[in-house]
Amino acid sequence: MNFQKDIDEIKIKLEGVTRREDLDRVTKDLIKTSDLEQVVTLIVKKLMNEFEITVQKKIDEKVEEVKNEMQEKFDALTIENEDLKNKIQAIQYSNTTIRRDLNETSRLSRQADISSNYNEQYSRKNNIKIINFPRKDKQDLRKDFMETVKKELNVQLEDRDVVAIHRIPSQKTGPYPVIVKLFSSDVKRQIMRCRKELTSKIRFVDDVTQRNMSLIERLRKTDEFESVWYFNCGIYGRTPAGLQLKFGLYDDIHYRVQQGK
Repeated sequence: MNFQKDIDEIKIKLEGVTRREDLDRVTKDLIKTSDLEQVVTLIVKKLMNEFEITVQKKIDEKVEEVKNEMQEKFDALTIENEDLKNKIQAIQYSNTTIRRDLNETSRLSRQADISSNYNEQYSRKNNIKIINFPRKDKQDLRKDFMETVKKELNVQLEDRDVVAIHRIPSQKTGPYPVIVKLFSSDVKRQIMRCRKELTSKIRFVDDVTQRNMSLIERLRKTDEFESVWYFNCGIYGRTPAGLQLKFGLYDDIHYRVQQGK
């Protein structure tokens, strides 16, 4: 009886002790869990690789798409720029042609103006302009002029020496100026040599064109000349240093003086 009791007590005490079967089952479960982790790891890696490949492919496709789009835009811009370049070149050529034509037109216009002025001045070569010549009713200008020249300058003129004589309009007060066209330059010189002997307010001057008068005014306003005058269809200026130059309508006055020619 006591022996059986001892065996029962030993069994009760051994009930909490792990048995071999339990250890085998746990070990088997552990091995299965480890295998599962490896499988999961492999699956995850494979999925990640596939994901990376997919993402990279998408990126490459997008990059290629953007690249192609940019290339198309670049090609379009290149064509547009080339077209603009051609248009600009055409405009530049047109502008160059227009500029050249304008310069040529300006040159021809100046040349025509110079020639016209010279011809006009040459046609007045034998003219005398009279300032402050008294005006009378029913005046015979030819007769009064010839008498004045004879009386004050002691120059005897023939009727044929005075080709034409008339007054011209003027905005200045006093009698209108008189233009006398003489037969020859010799007759004119004969009168002009003696004009300083005029004692009255009457003045004899050359009949200078308006354009030449404007040139004379330009020369005088520069203050670079001690004297400016008209002679034989030309306009001249003399500097304080004694430099004497003949000027044209479109000359650069300061440059001519600086160059001394």
